[in-house]
Amino acid sequence: MAEKQIEIPDFDEWIANYKHTPAVYNAAFDVETGRVLSVGPDHTVNEKEFENVIPLEADIAEKIISSEISMSKCFIDPDQGELEIVERRDLYKIDDVLHRIIVRKYSEIKKPDIYLEHNVKTNILSVELSEEFGGTYKQQKGIDVVKRKMFWNGETQLDFTITDYNDPNIVTDNFSVTINDLIGNKVELKELNMNRFFSVYTRRLFKNYMIEER
Repeated sequence: MAEKQIEIPDFDEWIANYKHTPAVYNAAFDVETGRVLSVGPDHTVNEKEFENVIPLEADIAEKIISSEISMSKCFIDPDQGELEIVERRDLYKIDDVLHRIIVRKYSEIKKPDIYLEHNVKTNILSVELSEEFGGTYKQQKGIDVVKRKMFWNGETQLDFTITDYNDPNIVTDNFSVTINDLIGNKVELKELNMNRFFSVYTRRLFKNYMIEER
């Protein structure tokens, strides 16, 4: 019986006709938080392994895999279904000291993170987060602001105490707002119990707070 000959393809011909198939990458994510759980080729990160998966550009995927981009800063925008590289921000008390929020005209702060405004005529107190962090307060002209994509713990609560003027021992009211309340929105408080002259105290989660009377 004659031996069957195995044909070995010509290497030069093979390399000339070879077509590279680019790697396809996916990102798996938590649909509730948007947090990226895994990044890799589609044969390792797919619907069989994870519940929620989207395709990812190769250059971004490779940078995440090589740790050039930290996965902890990567989140999926739930509305657009696209990956965003953002700064994760968890808020903790800067200290346990009760700080009085200084009135603008007496303050040396140029860029408030949290801005309160008291309307004397309506007696409404409003609270805003700086546009730098996704809020509505626009800094004064001439002050540079770089808007940062932030991924907040939106349930984080900011607590405030209203007292007699410059006297934290005589409390007239308390109120709280969450980060979610302040993202893209001004919060107005209409029925607070406060004297004509009052102070607002807080335990700081942000660095700079300011209040102004209009």
